[in-house]
Amino acid sequence: MEEENLVSVEKAKSCFGRLGWALCAYAMVIVVLQLVAVAIGGVLFAMGVNVLENAWFLWAASFIPQYLVGVPLFLLILRKMPVVEQSQTKLGGGKFWALLLMCFPVMFIGNLVGTFLSGLLSGGTAQNGVEAMVSGGNPLILFTVVILAPLMEELVFRKQLLDRCAQYGEKTAMVFSALAFAMFHMNLFQFFYAFGMGLIFAYVYLRTRRLRYPVLMHMIINFMGSVVPLWVVSNLDLDALSNLNPQNLDQEMLAAILPGLLIYLAYVVVQLVLVIAGLVIGIVMRKSFTLQPAPEELPREGRAKTVYGNAGFVLYAVLCAVAFLFSLFS
Repeated sequence: MEEENLVSVEKAKSCFGRLGWALCAYAMVIVVLQLVAVAIGGVLFAMGVNVLENAWFLWAASFIPQYLVGVPLFLLILRKMPVVEQSQTKLGGGKFWALLLMCFPVMFIGNLVGTFLSGLLSGGTAQNGVEAMVSGGNPLILFTVVILAPLMEELVFRKQLLDRCAQYGEKTAMVFSALAFAMFHMNLFQFFYAFGMGLIFAYVYLRTRRLRYPVLMHMIINFMGSVVPLWVVSNLDLDALSNLNPQNLDQEMLAAILPGLLIYLAYVVVQLVLVIAGLVIGIVMRKSFTLQPAPEELPREGRAKTVYGNAGFVLYAVLCAVAFLFSLFS
């Protein structure tokens, strides 16, 4: 039995080591290509062409390295790694919506924590780059955030990672997947809610082995966090609100601002209801979310070192930490 445990640990070290190098290469190629894009933008700016504020250039610089270069490289590194096949099961509609609702308090609380810490550590100067990019309303960026990003990210951080490491413990695999996913966002604004939702998406995938469930959840969350707020803000008459004087409020001004304010109020109420509903469901159903024993469950002693102590993951963590600092102080 002792020899079997040693063999299992050695296999796990090899597995997580390969996954760590794949993550490191994935992040490295994205960062390098994005820096190249910024350098090109700087050269063009010096020539009198300002592409650094162009939404299409920002889209290309941000997402082409991720999806056209990074993902294929990641898959190439993992192509010969063994995959543990598991039977697929369906996720009932009730369970799906319950788990989806649980994402809303995670996103709300995680966003508050990330925003607070980003402001605290940067002295209030840090800006959420993703939020700024989405706020422009570029259709291609919104399509990427709502459709393409969930597809690619769930393929990488759920299917590719979990299919290869879940045999060493479902809890271990879920935390590994969620942490890698949260670090990959490379900013403190998104880190905490990405980690929390990564745990939920990982649980859903492990219980069903069907990628469509976490992908659909991810799409809905991104839609609610990007497209819906943009639509709500577009209905606000910001000029009228900025010049609002309660003493000179007349029917014409009220007619201009009231519809948008009602839509905004309804949005806030719906968000609050979703957050509360998700919290209640999570508390009520917490005992029903169980983990299954894994065939090669890692012993608790030395587990963290086995999973995270390899050179690939350490370099991935360092690279992401540098990106975190850059996002705070750039």
